[in-house]
Amino acid sequence: MKILAEPIDAIVTFRAESGERPRPYKFRYKDRDSNTHEVKIDRIFHVEEWRLAGVKSLVYRCASIISGVEKLYEIRYIIDECRWELYKM
Repeated sequence: MKILAEPIDAIVTFRAESGERPRPYKFRYKDRDSNTHEVKIDRIFHVEEWRLAGVKSLVYRCASIISGVEKLYEIRYIIDECRWELYKM
C-alpha cells in the first residue's frame, strides 16, 4: 500500500452508547487526475488508536470493491482536527 494522506469527505455513523468509536460508512476522494470517486466501505478489519508526534488518531483498515476490484486501504480520523483522510491505498 502506498501512503497518500489525502483529505476525504466521509459519512460516519455513531452508536447511542457512550464511548463508541465513529464507524465510517462511505467516503469521497479525488485521484491524481482530479476525478471524484465515491467508495462504500464493505468491511472494516481492524481499528486502532494511533499517536504520532502527540497527535491522536484512529486508523481503520478496510476493504471495498473499487472499479470491480477488491482493494485494501486505510482511512484515518485525526481526533484533534476532526478530519478524515485516505491514509494508504
